[in-house]
Amino acid sequence: MKFYVKDQRDRKQVFDILNIFFDHDELKFSKEADLYVGDGKISYGGNLISYKKDTLKASLYDLLSKDLSYKAPWGYLTGSKPSKLLKKISLEEIKKTYRVSDQKIDLLKRVKEEQDKLYFDKSSFNLYINIPFCPQRCSYCSYPTLIGPKHDRSLYIDRLIKELKGLDLDKDLDSIYIGGGTPSYLDNKDLARLLDELINRFNFKEFTLEAGREDTLDYSKLKIMKERKVGRISLNPQSFNQEIAKKAGRAYDLDNFLKIYEMAKDLGFIVNMDFIVGLLGEDRRLFSKNFRLLEKLLPDNITFHVLAMKVGSKYFEKHKKADKNESELISRDIEDFIKEHSYKPYYLYRQKKQVSNLENIGYQRNDTSQRYNIIVNEEKESLIGLGMNANSKLINGKKFRNARNLRDYYENLDELIRAKNKLINEYNENIRRNYGN
Repeated sequence: MKFYVKDQRDRKQVFDILNIFFDHDELKFSKEADLYVGDGKISYGGNLISYKKDTLKASLYDLLSKDLSYKAPWGYLTGSKPSKLLKKISLEEIKKTYRVSDQKIDLLKRVKEEQDKLYFDKSSFNLYINIPFCPQRCSYCSYPTLIGPKHDRSLYIDRLIKELKGLDLDKDLDSIYIGGGTPSYLDNKDLARLLDELINRFNFKEFTLEAGREDTLDYSKLKIMKERKVGRISLNPQSFNQEIAKKAGRAYDLDNFLKIYEMAKDLGFIVNMDFIVGLLGEDRRLFSKNFRLLEKLLPDNITFHVLAMKVGSKYFEKHKKADKNESELISRDIEDFIKEHSYKPYYLYRQKKQVSNLENIGYQRNDTSQRYNIIVNEEKESLIGLGMNANSKLINGKKFRNARNLRDYYENLDELIRAKNKLINEYNENIRRNYGN
């Protein structure tokens, strides 16, 4: 598909809509175009229609939807957080304006109902700690992770603890989340001393550690986490079809994975599992095998991600064709599974270039919604990030990103701490001034 957009300011809107209907590798920007957008006109397939500045996306979506006989589940809604619209307009208006399907409107409604059960306080802080090390890189990953054993992880924990001790944060937090990377790739000693610093410094409602890879875990490491008040972990197979996972660079031992899961449940952890819809070679029939094992395990939380074709990942190069119908059918099968087994959706977000323009959804059973996921995705409270490449984002809109590589993080650590403390103290002063506490 060749397309041309005369006004550069309109290119993103046009590209967002085209990504709903076409694979990214099919789109070519060219003056010799099948689709022309400019001067208030859209020309495509022998059709010439008019649009106004605020109706470009709707007009283009309607034209392509009719021509290609395809209605996207989210219509032409392309933002990462559909729930933000609910602060402005009703579900019925979202459905009508953006051509969103009944199924997705119902999904938004159920997510809101789960989130409304929880209380959040705009004066509260949450802590994100980035552990940027992994044993190997998955093919679909585009994060700036550090691969293999050659990196000095103990030195990193030294610096992380220095940053932690330097922060002007009160003792009471809402949640702590240790992510990465693969935090469980730390050895027992480094993991224990990081966790000790956290539990000696803070009180919190929720403490989560990503422990996604079974090859980085054993009973002793799980016990270290549990004894230091970690309440939630993630064990992430991405697929129970091991050949599919292996093709994605995520090879693992399923038998050991199941043993680790049983250990984690025996120790009393709330366990989340991540799965990816759209992995290379995993069609609807193969994906159904995930449900058979999940039915036996019934983890507390399940997050179903839809593959996002990110620049910088090897998958972006290999996985150039996506079957929209297949992914949408899998999405419906997920809905059937979660309803049958009493899971409820509690957070939802979307990413650019996701297969079939779908979404990532977190589900929970027995009222085990994760506060941190809701806080981050819905921007309910302020977040302070520690470690290489970690983001801080406050409710007042102020943001701060730590250095993106180890060298700069180490060399500029004192300045990073000062800059972050300035944000924290200004925010706290504003809260006291406006709310008197």
